[in-house]
Amino acid sequence: MRKTQLPCLFGLLVLASCHSAPPPVALTGAPLTPAPLSAKGSTSSAPRVSGPVAGQSAPPSPAASYGALATGTSTNPGTAQTNGQGNISFNFADTDIRTVVAEILGNILHVNYTIDPGVSGTVTLHTVTPLTLNQVLPTLQTLLAQNNAVLVHTDGLYRVMPASDSGGAAAQTQVIHLRYASATQLAAVLQPYVAKGGKLAADPNSNAIVIQGDPETRAALAGLVSAFDVDALAGQSYELFPVSSGDAKEFASAFTTALGKQAGSKGAAAVSVVPLDRISAVLVIAKSNNYLNDAARIYAVINKVQMETVRSWHVFYLRNSRANDAAYLLQQAFTPDNVTAQPTAAAKQTVSDMMGNNSNTTPPTSTSSAESSSTSISGGTGGGSESSPPNSANTGSASALLGPLTSNSTSTNTDQMRIIPDTQNNAVMVYATAQEDDQIAGMLSKIDIQPLQVQIDATIAEVDLTGQLQYGTQFFFKSGGINAVLSESTTSALSTSFPGFVLSGHGSDAAPLALSALEAVTKVRVLSSPELMVLDGQTASLKVGDSVPYLTQTSQSTVTSTSDVIQSINYRDTGVIMKVTPHIGGDGLVTMDISQEVSGVSPTLTTTGIDSPTFTERTVTSRVAIQDGQTIGLAGLISDNDSNKNEGLPWIKNVPVLGALFGTQTNKRVREELLVLITPHVVRNQQQALDLTQDMEQQLPNAALVPGALQSQPFTGSADPNQKVRADLTK
Repeated sequence: MRKTQLPCLFGLLVLASCHSAPPPVALTGAPLTPAPLSAKGSTSSAPRVSGPVAGQSAPPSPAASYGALATGTSTNPGTAQTNGQGNISFNFADTDIRTVVAEILGNILHVNYTIDPGVSGTVTLHTVTPLTLNQVLPTLQTLLAQNNAVLVHTDGLYRVMPASDSGGAAAQTQVIHLRYASATQLAAVLQPYVAKGGKLAADPNSNAIVIQGDPETRAALAGLVSAFDVDALAGQSYELFPVSSGDAKEFASAFTTALGKQAGSKGAAAVSVVPLDRISAVLVIAKSNNYLNDAARIYAVINKVQMETVRSWHVFYLRNSRANDAAYLLQQAFTPDNVTAQPTAAAKQTVSDMMGNNSNTTPPTSTSSAESSSTSISGGTGGGSESSPPNSANTGSASALLGPLTSNSTSTNTDQMRIIPDTQNNAVMVYATAQEDDQIAGMLSKIDIQPLQVQIDATIAEVDLTGQLQYGTQFFFKSGGINAVLSESTTSALSTSFPGFVLSGHGSDAAPLALSALEAVTKVRVLSSPELMVLDGQTASLKVGDSVPYLTQTSQSTVTSTSDVIQSINYRDTGVIMKVTPHIGGDGLVTMDISQEVSGVSPTLTTTGIDSPTFTERTVTSRVAIQDGQTIGLAGLISDNDSNKNEGLPWIKNVPVLGALFGTQTNKRVREELLVLITPHVVRNQQQALDLTQDMEQQLPNAALVPGALQSQPFTGSADPNQKVRADLTK
């Protein structure tokens, strides 16, 4: 049984091993996306919003506290306070003094009293306004004094006796503890009012007043002390007004003057303005709430004017302009005496043109180009294309954030308007009033706009001047080579020299049509055909060629004869070098500053005694103005080269008569003209830039076919093998 199971198991294993592996499972559905970051771990930069600097918000609102009524309830602004009235009235007419004493001390005050038999006389008293209980006893003392009598209070008993008999009993000492006033200051104030026989002194330790004298004198002094020892703020209203800027004392002085004119002399005396420098505020204290209402209205007017004239920091973030360029324009407009921003050469030239001042020197600039592979006209490889504006000048002065606005500034006023560029955040910091901020914001809305761009289609070609072109390309076109409109700067006042023509009526096809017309009658060699995108007012530069070294200086020390020879070598760029700076007008007119150079090393020309190459150069520099889409042609740079070649057997070729049989004399004259065709296209928005980029991408497949088409052409038999390639690619 076991013997039969083993072969079966072995067969199953073999079958299992022969079974193919299942195909991998295809993944369906949406692609996996990374999990979102948690809110705790995610970070985001703060939005860049132009506005005032944090911490310089509007000052807090005034805080007020209104006085209370006699009952203790709070009052509203404008409510008049009323004092409490008495309910005791007297009507005595020639009444015996004893009867008056009995009525007041016995029936009204309900105190124990005694009357000396020597006290006699009559009194007359009539009260129009009822008296309070506290006013009754001083009134009685006044009536007794009229009858040469005094009131003495000892051991809880009031004694009425003649003044001559009171003696030491009447002269007593009384201590009055003060609650609000200062004892020392109050004693100095009351000292001139102490009657004969009375005394007054201050106890600073216990803040008390000590008075001595007869009852009448003590009563008079006690009344004066009570009148001065009051709470100065009791029943009064006060309000704290913040000072947004400036000195609190100056604000309080102006506030007091305004309140005095508003409330008059009596109102000014009822209002006190206390400056609080530490908290930058003023405290207004008034006896009436109505004065606080007047103070609030005056404060609102003063604060409004102050807020309009006070300067504070604001930050304006730029979207399209550079901080230095925008700050330079703003400083020229608002602070022409304090200009510290270092703009680019284009921005500085723009301001100079607007102000009609071209005397400013342009700071040194430096450019950089990205290397790309291209064929050099002199056999080397190398080239570059750039459309970046020149860098700002290298300033060795101190930063504008640290130093004064100008190096020769002698002003120490720190409240002047200031404009500082923040190149790190591409923003402009402005220290100005609200009105000045509005003007700057309005100006920035006009200058900080999306810049226009220009696509420059250029073709640099060399044309052999033979046959119909013996008088040049301009004469050929004028005589009917193509349907062209030729101009010698009759429509442009910007050009001082215009060595060329304008091809109109053909749009973007003007340059290819011109080359096709020339190829039909002569040889045309296209040296370069770049397409550059550059900002309005910036410089686009194209360099295709080599940097050729040349000897500039040789020196050797004369101390010893074995000294080394020191040579100085410089490099010069050769090849096709083009620089174009476009300026877009409001009507679509494009003004271009063009500098075109085609240079190289002459293989036949040498300088005697100098071991350095000789350079050939053809340069054209001009300023032209054409419409968007038109083609400008710069021509007239003709080179005329003569070459004589004598080939044959050495020595024999120079023998007369025999030399003609054994040698060949070749005389050749080559006339070439440099032709530059430039077509500007204004790019007004991002969509147009995207469309131009897509058009260029569609042309890339055609460019990829060029190497294959060249390989299919014969090496000989065609003066211009590229002619058929261009014809095939344009079908």
